[in-house]
Amino acid sequence: MYGGSTNPQGERLPLPEGRFEIGKDGAGLLVVGFDGSGPSRNALAYAAGLARRDNAELMIAFVESMTAATLWFFAGSPIIPDTAADLTEDLRDELSGVGVPWRFVSVRGDTAKELETLASACMADAIVVGRSRSMWHNFGGSVAVGLAKRARRTVLIVP
Repeated sequence: MYGGSTNPQGERLPLPEGRFEIGKDGAGLLVVGFDGSGPSRNALAYAAGLARRDNAELMIAFVESMTAATLWFFAGSPIIPDTAADLTEDLRDELSGVGVPWRFVSVRGDTAKELETLASACMADAIVVGRSRSMWHNFGGSVAVGLAKRARRTVLIVP
């Protein structure tokens, strides 16, 4: 829908110079799935460039899968390595000098579901993920395919 109006005959009037569609022109917040892998680094680079051009923010999300091989048990209690802290250091290095505001969150659960939940809670404009090397990644299928099926917002899948 455009911000212009119609005349009495129902014809659309041209928009005044410099006017845009109703709403913000471009993204305001992008959620990026990041786990340190090559595809997630590609998604981060693409999202950072898009955020820079649109003057947007990044919410970079690491989703710890409870079925991941990094889950170890000691005396019956799960021990999860400090992967999120390690990724934070990587992010500082990768995003230094980019000039894009960003924040990092770490959650646990199903990756596609948690990314969509974060994006919904923060009213993000899009979710950006890397394409997994295997179509049946993480026992439950590809995160990108899962998001494409269930997301209620734009999903950008970066090769």
